[in-house]
Amino acid sequence: MNYKKAQEPDSKTNKNICLIIDTLIGGGAERVVLTLADTLQKLGHHVNVMIFHNRIHYSLDRINFKIHIIEREHPVRFLRRYKRAKDVQEKISELGIKVDLTVSNSLGVHKVCKQAKLPNLYFCIHNTTSVSEFNRYKNRKGWNKFRGRISRYFRSTWIKKLYKKQNLIAVSNGVKDDALKFGIRPKSIRTIYNPFDFNDIRQQAKSYRPDEKDYIVHVGSFSKQKRHDILIKAYHQSGIDEQLLLLGDNENADGERMKQLAADLNLQNKVIFKGFNKHPYPYIKNAKALVLSSDFEGLPTVLIEALILGVPVVSTDCPSGPSEILVDDMSEFLSPVGDVGALAINIRKIIKTPVKATEANIESFCATTVAKQYLALCKDD
Repeated sequence: MNYKKAQEPDSKTNKNICLIIDTLIGGGAERVVLTLADTLQKLGHHVNVMIFHNRIHYSLDRINFKIHIIEREHPVRFLRRYKRAKDVQEKISELGIKVDLTVSNSLGVHKVCKQAKLPNLYFCIHNTTSVSEFNRYKNRKGWNKFRGRISRYFRSTWIKKLYKKQNLIAVSNGVKDDALKFGIRPKSIRTIYNPFDFNDIRQQAKSYRPDEKDYIVHVGSFSKQKRHDILIKAYHQSGIDEQLLLLGDNENADGERMKQLAADLNLQNKVIFKGFNKHPYPYIKNAKALVLSSDFEGLPTVLIEALILGVPVVSTDCPSGPSEILVDDMSEFLSPVGDVGALAINIRKIIKTPVKATEANIESFCATTVAKQYLALCKDD
């Protein structure tokens, strides 16, 4: 399925680039792929985005590149990877292009792309491998805890094998260092930050004005990694008058638990569950502060978006990314992971004495700068 016909490259300097991800649901990695594709296309290159499920939460009204949905699945589960690999190969052959760079953007997609032996393939790692794998099994007890240890061993071995002698891109220095400490031995690994279109973000932030006036905001899906429980408790302990707005899909078990926690703390009228929003920038721009409470991240895009919009930020000093983003005077608003009291103090402090980023602080996240780093990976035959 093609959403829009992109202009073909017209010289040898133009590159054919393929970006592959599982879906385009409302997550950070998905937004990164769309921004990178758009920027590369604007620079005069030819971009094809491939997804494996027709799940698209983002608005595609203004895209200038092609999106292909490859969602046929084999009825036998362990054969699906081979079927998808063949489908990807056939799609590239159908396009009739020489691919100069292929970038895979999630663990499941990495398996397919490696099986397909795609040209000049790079795996982009969006999260800290060791922490995400540990958290997968950490809350199990008894027999399930024993099974979890066995599963973690085999899964860790499999991940090391998957990445062995492959070209890797880490979205932060923390992700890069963690991958090497985890025991991954790639052919190459480099840090390329996620791309952000500063002008587009700032323009979108003007598209409407939220009804709410005095509030702090958190943007992110409801999952254990995001630690909404720490955030709600810290907000309660901070005692600030501003409301806490939670933007993210909350129609799941984690969302229900957080609604119950807010009720238990008598915060029904102060903690507002807004749900997923395709256009969150106006909410971010008009917030008194944005708060991140995660246990781990790769490079938390929402922190950078807030800084681009001139909004002060409070974050846990989780692995990885926040300490690379919140530099200079902003670093004092980093708090230890899981520390409710420290996060509460920083929430109070940011309201009383807001600190904003300078343009120099965020220059390395500019979309054009990042896109050129990806172009440097293209092979010249």
